[in-house]
Amino acid sequence: MSTSYWRGAAEDEAMQDEHGFIWKAMLDTIDTDLKGSRVLDAGCNRGGFLRLLVDAAGIAEGYGYDPAPGAITDARSIAGARPLTFEVADTVPEGWGDFDVAFSHEVLYLLENLPAHATDLFGALRPGGSYFAVMGVHAESPLMSSWHAQSAVELGLPKLYELDVVARNFEHAGFSVSVANLKLGFVPVSGYRHGHDHRRDLLAWLDYYSREKVLLRFTRPSSSP
Repeated sequence: MSTSYWRGAAEDEAMQDEHGFIWKAMLDTIDTDLKGSRVLDAGCNRGGFLRLLVDAAGIAEGYGYDPAPGAITDARSIAGARPLTFEVADTVPEGWGDFDVAFSHEVLYLLENLPAHATDLFGALRPGGSYFAVMGVHAESPLMSSWHAQSAVELGLPKLYELDVVARNFEHAGFSVSVANLKLGFVPVSGYRHGHDHRRDLLAWLDYYSREKVLLRFTRPSSSP
């Protein structure tokens, strides 16, 4: 694994380009008006999702962190005049907080310390704020379970989490937890046959996106201190 990027500069760029239909599905699924909001992106990579939120959703400010310094350098250079801030970090940087909404896409399965992440995100959100996390790499996904078994050692991945375990960790941190299927239209097939493609057949590919890849909502209670 690259120490500057998740996979490498070209691979990370291609990966972010391919996430467009997932990002749209996330925005179509959530029940939160993002206009004028202050948003955190955990594991932002090259900042594509936050750029989309500025351009299409009208957020007031976006903050993203990622442990890959090359990706953060790219995120800063591509941001232009948008109100976006990026930092190299494994968790919410010191001094960041008071967010209305937080997002992550396929970050939870990478974390060794899930309870710490849940606690950090709880502290970063305003009371009443929500953290929306897309997770497809989990123990209930046959496709991703197979991929994880083949790739865990090479990529240094932690054990595969069950969705119930994820939910319990966030409940223990103080969140209320809910889950939804993503509101997807057509799922792309052509052009998805490179190293990031775990597809075995079209039905497995469709089942993964329509059923197994879920959107978790972790909401900090309005009355929390």
